[in-house]
Amino acid sequence: MERVDAYPTHEYQGFKLRPGKPFPFGTTFVPGGVNFSIYSSHATSCTLVLFNKGEPQPKVEIPFPDEFRIGDVFAMIVFDLSYENIEYGYRMEGPFDPQQGHRFDSSKILLDPYAKAVSGRDVWGKPPNWDDIFLHRSLLVFDDFDWADDRPLEIPMEDLVIYEMHVRSFTRHPSSGVKFPGTFAGIRQKLPYLKELGVNCVELMPIYEFDEFENSRIIPETGETLMNYWGYSTVGFFAPKSGLAATGKLGMQVDELKALVKELHRNGIEVFLDSRALTTRLIIC
Repeated sequence: MERVDAYPTHEYQGFKLRPGKPFPFGTTFVPGGVNFSIYSSHATSCTLVLFNKGEPQPKVEIPFPDEFRIGDVFAMIVFDLSYENIEYGYRMEGPFDPQQGHRFDSSKILLDPYAKAVSGRDVWGKPPNWDDIFLHRSLLVFDDFDWADDRPLEIPMEDLVIYEMHVRSFTRHPSSGVKFPGTFAGIRQKLPYLKELGVNCVELMPIYEFDEFENSRIIPETGETLMNYWGYSTVGFFAPKSGLAATGKLGMQVDELKALVKELHRNGIEVFLDSRALTTRLIIC
């Protein structure tokens, strides 16, 4: 028996649509399409903006019909998308009242705060095109990684030997001897070194997507660019930073991070994620 929700109920400029599911937030693959769900308690309207990957202008902007809104959640299924060739964002209408914390501006395209991957910062330190109308672009990500029998290690806190590391700094220097310095893949090559030290837990400094050019500036005397190196100003909490992945240019940063976590667990090493004052014990990415 075919599912009823596999059939569109609406159409917009050739794109087939139907009301979506409010949960989970972000994007979810459903039969024949993608469910887009985003929350805003003060937005008066919302538009889904779809790009072909790398293109400067949107391929289509689809307003959420009023009947696709459920409370404060805008939810819509779009059918027949080319999943691996799509980047997306949102425009939102709403009040502009900074004193009340409202800065709605529908001329700006917004990153999905629940995006599982972000494009536009694929190579660390490479200046972006500042004229791009959408610098941080949300990507669709398949949740098909094979975790096999991976499970949380649950090492008692009092038994942890924690090594705090910055992913880039840990293997960036040529003396690290790794094939892909400054990346998640580079850490995997140093597992024998960590085990030799007696480490059974690594605490990764911010690996969420952030903008290394935030507040960047040039040192006049040397011409060197000072960047936001540490990453304590997250752009997307659900997206691994593509510039820290050897495969970031291919959009494979999620799988590269998951492969690192799986290999660390296999070697008896717990994983913590650092984010400002919050440290999260990572079980599954």
